[in-house]
Amino acid sequence: MASIYPPSQDLQSIASLFPHVDVDLIAAIVRHELPGAEIYKLDSRRILESTWNIVEVSMEDSTVSLRATPFAIETYPTLDSLLVPLNAYFSVLCVEGLSHGQSALLPCHFFRYSSHLVKIAAQYEWKAVLAYHLASFARRSKEMRKGDYAGWGRVDMDLMEEFLVPNQKKRLYGTVFSSSSVHQSWELIYP
Repeated sequence: MASIYPPSQDLQSIASLFPHVDVDLIAAIVRHELPGAEIYKLDSRRILESTWNIVEVSMEDSTVSLRATPFAIETYPTLDSLLVPLNAYFSVLCVEGLSHGQSALLPCHFFRYSSHLVKIAAQYEWKAVLAYHLASFARRSKEMRKGDYAGWGRVDMDLMEEFLVPNQKKRLYGTVFSSSSVHQSWELIYP
């Protein structure tokens, strides 16, 4: 059953644990309304980055213009640029969920998903992994609005087939290494 988030005193107590995150952003997280492409706002390393600002003001000629919103791949060019804010997002959900009766297994679902991202990022092209993540995030948000957080602990085979399978990384040497070929490969790298 979907419910409205508890009174602001609870929201404020969660916000006090994340001083670099705006209270309105935390409210969007706990209501499961924050789009997956916007979790970058939780990355304390990037709070002052100008790529977040889509309004440009020129003091010289008194103009205001809108810049194009950056593509997801520009906002999340690497795995860590996604994982750091995603883990902050999961932390907010854990604090809120566990304080409101969610299963003690809640963090395990989030850990599984983070591990899953690390594994697939090693095997598939990054653009495909990011597209998979955004589709999965949208699906999980819809489930969480119904009170179901367990989806984070499951693999979306249909999304993997759609986004990842056609975008497998090329193998370094074109074959799976045997123990003897691994030794020979190291000799090529470190003669």
